[in-house]
Amino acid sequence: MLPVVTDAQGQTPRPRWGRGDVIALVFIVIVGAFLRFADLGDPATIMFDEVHYVKDACWYVEGDARLCETDHDLNYVHPPLGKWLLGFGIGIFGHDAFGWRFMAAMAGSLTILVLFLLARRLLRSTIAASLAAGLLAVDFLHFVQSRIAMLDIFVPMFGMAAILFAVYDRDRLIDGRAQRRGLLRRPWRFAAGAAAGAALASKWSGVFFVILVIVLTVVSEIAARRGGDKGWFRRGLREEGPSVVLALVILPLIVYVAAYVGRFDAPMLAMPWTQGSFWRSIWDQQFVMLDWHTRGIGSQLHPYASPPWSWPLLKRPVSYFFETTPSGEYMEVVAIGSPLVWWASLVALVYTAISWFRDRRLGNAAGLIAGGFLINYVPWVIQQTEREAVFLFYLLPSVPFMCLALGFVAARVARAAEGKIAVGAFAAAAVVFFVFFYPVLAKVAIPQEQWDQRIRFRDCNSTQEGGPPEGWCWI
Repeated sequence: MLPVVTDAQGQTPRPRWGRGDVIALVFIVIVGAFLRFADLGDPATIMFDEVHYVKDACWYVEGDARLCETDHDLNYVHPPLGKWLLGFGIGIFGHDAFGWRFMAAMAGSLTILVLFLLARRLLRSTIAASLAAGLLAVDFLHFVQSRIAMLDIFVPMFGMAAILFAVYDRDRLIDGRAQRRGLLRRPWRFAAGAAAGAALASKWSGVFFVILVIVLTVVSEIAARRGGDKGWFRRGLREEGPSVVLALVILPLIVYVAAYVGRFDAPMLAMPWTQGSFWRSIWDQQFVMLDWHTRGIGSQLHPYASPPWSWPLLKRPVSYFFETTPSGEYMEVVAIGSPLVWWASLVALVYTAISWFRDRRLGNAAGLIAGGFLINYVPWVIQQTEREAVFLFYLLPSVPFMCLALGFVAARVARAAEGKIAVGAFAAAAVVFFVFFYPVLAKVAIPQEQWDQRIRFRDCNSTQEGGPPEGWCWI
C-alpha cells in the first residue's frame, strides 16, 4: 500500500509516486519516442503542408534563399513559433527530412511525458496514467503528426504543459503551500501562462488552451475560497486578480509577440502606430491572418476537407503521402485516428461528463477532462465563417483529453481485479490496432490486398469537381 498525502482539508488522498510510476513513465516515453524517431527521414521528400513550413523554417534559421527556395514567408497565416522550432531541427541536423521533422518528433514524445504526469496527478492512479499516456503513444493521428514537419504537434505539447503547470499551481493552493502575498509568488501559474502563450504562438488554435488555463485557475481560486466570510470574493479578486492578468493574459501575449522577433525588417524602437515599425507590422499581420482564416478563398474545394462533427467518427482522413512501388505495392502515410480508441473515447467522454455533473465539485478531474475536450473541439463545430477547408488533424489538441477520459474510466473500473483485466485487454487491443495500421501510417510497402484491408471505407464520390466526398472515404 502506497503512503498517501492529503490536502489541506484532509480530503482526497494523493498517492505518492513509487517505483512502478517511474518504470511505467520511462517505458511508455521511450517506446513512444522510439516509434516517432524510427525512420523519421522516410519519405525523404516533402509531404503535404511541409511544402510551406519546411521552406519557411529553413529561411528562418539559414537565411539562404537558394537553399531554402524562398526569401520570404510562404505561409504567412500562422504565427512563427512553430516554424522557428522546425528550423531549430534544421539548424542542428541539416536541411533534410530528418532535420525538418526532428522537433515535431521531439514535441510528440514530450507530450506523452506531460500527459502521464498530468494523468497521474489528476487521476491518482498509475494504471490510469499508464493507459492515458500509452494510448497517446500509439494514437494514430498523434503518431503521424509527430513525424511530419507541420505546426499542429506543438499546440498540444505546449497546451498540455500549460494545463499540467496550472494543476500544479492549483494543488499547491489546495495543500496550503501557495503564498498569498506578492505578485510573482505563484511560479507554476507563470509557467502555465508562458506555455499557453507558446501554444498560441505556434498556431491560433492554441488560444483554446489559454482560455482553459484561465478558467481552471479562476475555478480553483473560487473553490479554495468559497464558503469563507462574506467578503471572500472581493478579497480574492483583489489578491489574485493582478497575478492572474499578468500571468495568464499579459505573459501569453508577450510570448506571442516575442515569436515575431527577427521576422520583420522593421525598427523596434519606433512608435507602435508608426507605419513600417515592428509593432505596427505585427498588428497589421494579425488582420491579414484573420482575413485568411475567416474567408478561406477557394478552400471549399479541397478534397480532404471534412466537417468538424465528423472528425471523431473518422469520416474523412487526410492522405499525406501515397506511392506505388515498381512491384505494385502501396506505400502511404494517412492522418487518421484509431477506430477502437477514438470511438471508445466518445463513450468515455460522455461518462466523464456525467460524473462531472453528478459530483458538482469545482475543478474536479472529470470537469477538467470534459471541459478541456469541449473547449478545444466545440468551437470548430459551431464556427460560422466562409472557410470550409478544415481537416481531421485539427482535432489533435483534443486527442490527449480523449485519452484522459479513457484513463478516467480505467481509474474507476481498475479498483476490482476484473476491471484491471478489462483495462489490460483494452490496452492490448489498442496496441494490436496500431500494429495492424502501422504500414499506412509510416509508409511501409504492402500488397494492395493488405492495403484494402486497412482502408475500409470507399464511398468517395464527390458532388463538386475536386471537392470532398459526401460519404465515408478513407482514400
